[in-house]
Amino acid sequence: MKKNYVIGADIGGSHICAAAVDLERYSIVEHSYVSRHVDNQQSKEGILGDWADVFNQVLNSVHGEVKGIACAIPGPFDYAQGLAKYPEGFKFGALHGLKVEDGLKPLLRSNHPISVKFLNDATSFAVGAVRSNPSLKQKNTLCITLGTGLGAGFVKNGLPIMKGSEVPANGCLWNLSFEEGMADDYFSTRGIVKIYTDLGGDEVLGAKELAERFDQDELVKKTFDAFGKRLAGFLVPHLKTFQAKALILGGNISKAYALFGPSMEESFERQKVQLEISISKMMEREAILGCTCVFDEDFQSTIAKDLPRI
Repeated sequence: MKKNYVIGADIGGSHICAAAVDLERYSIVEHSYVSRHVDNQQSKEGILGDWADVFNQVLNSVHGEVKGIACAIPGPFDYAQGLAKYPEGFKFGALHGLKVEDGLKPLLRSNHPISVKFLNDATSFAVGAVRSNPSLKQKNTLCITLGTGLGAGFVKNGLPIMKGSEVPANGCLWNLSFEEGMADDYFSTRGIVKIYTDLGGDEVLGAKELAERFDQDELVKKTFDAFGKRLAGFLVPHLKTFQAKALILGGNISKAYALFGPSMEESFERQKVQLEISISKMMEREAILGCTCVFDEDFQSTIAKDLPRI
């Protein structure tokens, strides 16, 4: 029996990893996994060539029908039209204004034309994390990524929700107002570092360095405690509106969950929010799995029209 595959890819600021996804088993074909570093400041031809090289390696590794390529990719990106909107001079700036599928297709070595579709990286992670966990498939789930910025994905019945009264516009949280700025300013590496320096701590690089000081520095304990409380306060209204029953955390800061999780959970409890909380241990692979939903019939008939346009 012929297998049906979609190639899923997680494209970050400095890397790409991709693999064939067995749609029947919803699993990565292990021998197909390819990863490589990408210079995001190089020419358009260089970036597309690096991505296509990875896709071609994956294509060569599978025997069966490949329905298409799905890319989990960060913004700014017009996901509805597949247009890169990265500012010139910044990461992937050479792709600005390009319909990426048109740039990639001539570089792909395949016996038949391959469609290339795109989905936000945080949304992709959210879908993959939920679909990989049987206990979450019927639960409204909010997934957040805490790292250089704040990513979010609202998932209902295994599909991302990006429009409607249950979720913020485009299912995004990073750009929402919070205290004296945006949520992205607070629930990110720079946000947790600022808490520490505002308390009187010296300059640090990020959450990992803070975590390493946890047992020796009382200010670090106060920092993680404040971060957890503040995160809960921000999330509660959105969890309640979405009627979320589960929360999944990913990103580098989530690795320090043992340090900020207790204060966050205490705040949830005080505000009568009950959730199944879990920490992702395989973010990239969940993004690879999740982005393949763009080839689902359900996605195409219901969610595709809600993809963000810029």
